[in-house]
Amino acid sequence: MICLRLGNRNLKHKGTVALETERFSLRPFKITDVHDAYVNWFSDMDSARYNAWSVHENESVTRSYISEIVNYYGRTDYYHWAITDKVSGETIGSVSISNIKNRKKYCEIGYTVAKKRWNQGIATEALKKVLEFMTFEVGFETVRAMHDIRNKASGRVMEKAGMVFLKNQMQVFLSGNNIIMNCCVYEYKNIKNIQ
Repeated sequence: MICLRLGNRNLKHKGTVALETERFSLRPFKITDVHDAYVNWFSDMDSARYNAWSVHENESVTRSYISEIVNYYGRTDYYHWAITDKVSGETIGSVSISNIKNRKKYCEIGYTVAKKRWNQGIATEALKKVLEFMTFEVGFETVRAMHDIRNKASGRVMEKAGMVFLKNQMQVFLSGNNIIMNCCVYEYKNIKNIQ
């Protein structure tokens, strides 16, 4: 839990700016990421199992998806990072922000990491960095994340990144599959310290 004196200041949207962790670069997606993204998670059933997106049939689907992401980068209130390994240069995952409520200073965060890189602390490292950026730099007071109740590893990532379990809830994801999931909701709070 982080306590800051925020007063009534507005959010300072900055868009998907490059961020660095010890091992990874978090940066805007590029069209050249299509192959890595397709091979490392969009074509993988295990990566999609607990997520609201469906496995991509081929790299053309991934190319269209990443093209859409790239087109949104002109907006200062759009946040979607590619996680890239500093040593290999390989794109191995993503972190994105959604459901932004400017007046409430609220947003939601989601992430995906390539299955071959699971259990290496990558999601935790990337999630911590983006949570710090979204609260300290942009000014969000509440950032929430949720995971399918069966995906306990994702809950451990959220806890290690400083998020606190809030509740269980049924969630409908309106996608091609209209998925209904029983989810665990976690929260990262930036509490106003009013004296």
